[in-house]
Amino acid sequence: MPKRLIISFSVIGIVAAAVIGATVAYFNDTETSSANILVAGTMNLQVDHRYSSYNGEECTTECIENLGGNIIQNGSFEFPEVTNDAKWDIFPSGTSGLDWTVEWNGGSATHDGRTRPETAQMEYHRGVLGSAEDGHQYTELDSDWYGPDDPLNNEPSLVRIYQYVPTTPGAKYRLHYFYAARPNTSTGQNILDVEIDDVNVASHNAAAGGGAIDWHEYTYEFYADYASTKVEFIGGGTNDSLGVFLDYVTLNPYICDYQIVGGSCTLWDEKELGEGDVFWNFDDVKPGDHGITVISLHAYDNDAYACLINHDIVDAEDTVVDPEIEAGDDIASVVGELSQFIKLFVWEDSNENNAYDDEEPIISGPDAPFDEAIGKISLTATSTEYIGIAWCAGTQSVEDSTINCDGSTMGDIAQSDVMTASITAYAEQQRNNEEFDCASVTLPVQP
Repeated sequence: MPKRLIISFSVIGIVAAAVIGATVAYFNDTETSSANILVAGTMNLQVDHRYSSYNGEECTTECIENLGGNIIQNGSFEFPEVTNDAKWDIFPSGTSGLDWTVEWNGGSATHDGRTRPETAQMEYHRGVLGSAEDGHQYTELDSDWYGPDDPLNNEPSLVRIYQYVPTTPGAKYRLHYFYAARPNTSTGQNILDVEIDDVNVASHNAAAGGGAIDWHEYTYEFYADYASTKVEFIGGGTNDSLGVFLDYVTLNPYICDYQIVGGSCTLWDEKELGEGDVFWNFDDVKPGDHGITVISLHAYDNDAYACLINHDIVDAEDTVVDPEIEAGDDIASVVGELSQFIKLFVWEDSNENNAYDDEEPIISGPDAPFDEAIGKISLTATSTEYIGIAWCAGTQSVEDSTINCDGSTMGDIAQSDVMTASITAYAEQQRNNEEFDCASVTLPVQP
């Protein structure tokens, strides 16, 4: 939130009294500046998890299209139903059940002495020139002004139709639609443009001979940018009420799962972290195992110093096996030793390639203890810093651009141990805070 400072002032005019005989005159003037505001600055820190690997295996996304998850309404143009004997009819934008917003797409508003209706019309066919691809009806995007019972012909009636559909920002979707040229027309009669959020993603033009309608399916995949996405189809070409056909429009989301060999993983775009946002989850860690996580930090409103703080570290003995006992583990203990063998190396991934490159700034390590605060990381408001975090079960070293992990120093005492920890990204504004140190940060108590 921007800081606002409005200077407050009050001016009280000079009060003068002049006595003339028995008359007293008072002159007053008061000026007031009210509702002055001082707003304390805020820090808004968001984090993404863009990359993860374990022993060289990367976290990957497997996405499957949810064919039963269509979010387009009335994409087969079955409502309203055509009942006219001509087997076609028009319906004005806003008609109940239509679901599509319809607008005229250019062209003159007058033709043969007649005036175009102010509200655009959507034209439906029910078997006029062939069958629909799905159901009984399809739409023509070079519509009509007055419908089948009026003799006016060849009026400019190109339309554009669209819906705003609910989507999840960052989620993947696949658009399906069937396009057909009008029989016995040229390519210039059958232009169709497809737009997502007002950006052209496909264009079609086809000629057609005689016979029935010949439908062709087209698809387009995209990632949603917003919580509502505009899906639009635009009729083009000769503007004479004889044009392109459209049917069976669907928009399906993808169901995506993250997979990694040796554990589970999740990646996400920038957001405020919450329950279930886990950087690491590996259940068979052995000496010499290693991984890399790359996150990005985004500071809003103010330049900031940031820290990554591992805390609430819990070491637990799952079971105590013979090699642990031989290594000196206490069979009666419930406290494990795994965290002391996990070491970290942290750097600024300046070129965003998910790997450490020589001369990239080092933030911590190599071989830094897991419970050591990582920082301080300098963030510029509205910019993005990419941070690489390499962990190692053993002793960690870096030679040139290679991160090494020697598991021989881990030994057997931590076999079967379980470690859990919380990782907090913490930020404070830079202004008047040059002495900031991550080691001195006290995290607020979680409710």
